[in-house]
Amino acid sequence: MTGVVNVAGGCAPTGWSAGPNLPTVLVRSVGVYFPADGNFYSMGGRTSDLVGSDFQHVLRYSPASNSWTQMGVTLPDNFMNNMACGVLAVSGTPSIYCVGGSFATGTTATPRVFAYNPVTDTSTTLTGDDWPGAMGTILPGGFTVFNNKLYILGGFNISVGSTNQIWQFDPTAAVGAKWLQRTNTPVGIMYAPTCTINGIIYVGGASDFQGGLVVDTTNSFSFNPVANSIGMIAAIPRATGETRGLTFNGKMLVMGGGRVAPNPSNEVDAYDPGTNMWTVNTPVPAFVTGRRNFPTDADGTTRIWLAGGYDSTGVPINSMEIFCNGG
Repeated sequence: MTGVVNVAGGCAPTGWSAGPNLPTVLVRSVGVYFPADGNFYSMGGRTSDLVGSDFQHVLRYSPASNSWTQMGVTLPDNFMNNMACGVLAVSGTPSIYCVGGSFATGTTATPRVFAYNPVTDTSTTLTGDDWPGAMGTILPGGFTVFNNKLYILGGFNISVGSTNQIWQFDPTAAVGAKWLQRTNTPVGIMYAPTCTINGIIYVGGASDFQGGLVVDTTNSFSFNPVANSIGMIAAIPRATGETRGLTFNGKMLVMGGGRVAPNPSNEVDAYDPGTNMWTVNTPVPAFVTGRRNFPTDADGTTRIWLAGGYDSTGVPINSMEIFCNGG
């Protein structure tokens, strides 16, 4: 059954359903829900693991038409893989900000920051505000937005190891003063599912680099951006990474992911900060196709979108799934 969403209210059918395929297979892009227009965007990524496969484009999924559109903009460079992105506003105008990234087969990382405006379909690269944490070879780790600031937790020093720095980006600060380094994470984390609930940032699972391989872990903790302090939480019940953590009705949802068998998974793990407990495939059930490194996001209460990624055989795919919480 194909999912249909009523952007004015609820959605149907309840549960997971198939959405339209992406226009291309796509991995390592970032999914972003843009509240101003109710659409789901896929930022960058690549179509394979071969050199030259980087996707310098934005794809828009419209719930109203249940269709994908490739936008006209060409993004600023080919460092389109493994970015950190989020919606931030300057002078009341929201845009999708993206930080860092790598290119297919590359061993370097860019510190570049750009803002994409879905209304005008234009991107602007910020001058004088590169991410200090990139240092030539480091990709962003987990990322989330709190209080109109983008937070990056940890990262991947390519072919070396995970990192533990936390960086805060404020789009409204003066040029050259938008970045602030905070306390460190308790362990190195990369490709970490991360989200914000009631002013606290949560990490549930993360990748690590051990013995020359990317592996999955159960590393879980919280970060209070106001107090600049780390807290301990119950560990996620399975090892995972290379996916997102989504805020949904007061819970953190960790969406599938991971690469070490039996991963990549289709499991949805839900963390409740109020009870410090995890549940598996409830209140949101497992989706259909296990995958990792895929664009996904939620509107916070009713809808979740995911598409693309690598399947269990490591092959890039283009299938989409949509969750509806009923309406």
